[in-house]
Amino acid sequence: MNMDRTIKLKLGVSEEDKETLKKTITLFNTVFNEVAQYGFEHKTHSKVSIHHATYKDIREKYPELPSSLVQGARDIACEALKGVKLKRIPVAKTFSSIRYNQRVITYYLKTESVSIATVNGRIKATFNIPECYRYYIDWEVRSSTLKYDIKKDAFFLHVIFRKESPEHSGNRILGIDRGIVNIAVCSNNVFFNGKSIKNVRGKYAYLRKQLQSKGTKSAKRLLKKMSRKERRFVTDTNHCISKTIVNMPYNIFALEDLTSIRVQNRKGKDFNRKLNSWAFYQLAQFFEYKAEALGKRVIYVDPRFSSQKCSKCGDIRKSNRKGSSYHCRDCGFQIHADLNASRNIAQAGISCLSRVSVNNPNVATI
Repeated sequence: MNMDRTIKLKLGVSEEDKETLKKTITLFNTVFNEVAQYGFEHKTHSKVSIHHATYKDIREKYPELPSSLVQGARDIACEALKGVKLKRIPVAKTFSSIRYNQRVITYYLKTESVSIATVNGRIKATFNIPECYRYYIDWEVRSSTLKYDIKKDAFFLHVIFRKESPEHSGNRILGIDRGIVNIAVCSNNVFFNGKSIKNVRGKYAYLRKQLQSKGTKSAKRLLKKMSRKERRFVTDTNHCISKTIVNMPYNIFALEDLTSIRVQNRKGKDFNRKLNSWAFYQLAQFFEYKAEALGKRVIYVDPRFSSQKCSKCGDIRKSNRKGSSYHCRDCGFQIHADLNASRNIAQAGISCLSRVSVNNPNVATI
């Protein structure tokens, strides 16, 4: 297994080189559109057949575009056609991002510079690697995406680094219940929630409602600005929570598969709004990649009855839970409802691992 990480680097280039990069991006996207047009008209997304049909003509038409970039535009166009199942023509904008492979871009990470192939030959650009990204300097560079930000008039490289994942070890399981009131509750009695998170979420919900009722242009601008602020707040909180949990002394983290819950509409509009007000999928993604880097893993379990089942005796009754309180009618066990759910998730994770080990036994070879 390999780990892939993407970092964003701002390029330092001269005004002359900026124009060269703009022309390269424009020409790359022109080739993309021509290839996509051909593939759509001939109902194919085969890279081989499209290459034989278009490569020679495109090279003659745009001789200044390097061969590797022509092939890169073709590959992306074929992938786009396959993604839409040939039902429509994928269209690239003038300054859409373009992909570079290892043959047309060379990194000098120690000196923080890069050599990029363009329509006017190779140009050199500089960049600054933030301290938080220096961890990836010794990783293998896989591919890059060049993006032009029109508003900032700046170029950015999104670089994908790869490294082999650490070996998984240990079988200590931590159950994690994600919810509306408590963002995360762990089976080791750790709760992740606070008045600050609740107050911020309430403030954004109130302001959103007020601005939506206005409906003016300025209100819409403020909504967009506020949406970005709220998204950054959620992302930062998810990063902090996931980082704290994966650094706990556990090897496996069990989460509920919330996809089956999200499709249910019987809970009502208010419940669905609250459920969708937090990026639970993003939190799970952060768990996965942070755990992977530490040689740990994340498993997903069936969420059914995790809130109704008693984590002590196994009795399942809907009446056992009242709000945030759980009181088992069978054995009398009392506990916080979310903590009870997290312990049920941990137990489900243990059962899941047991089934995997039975289905994939260790057989000695002679």
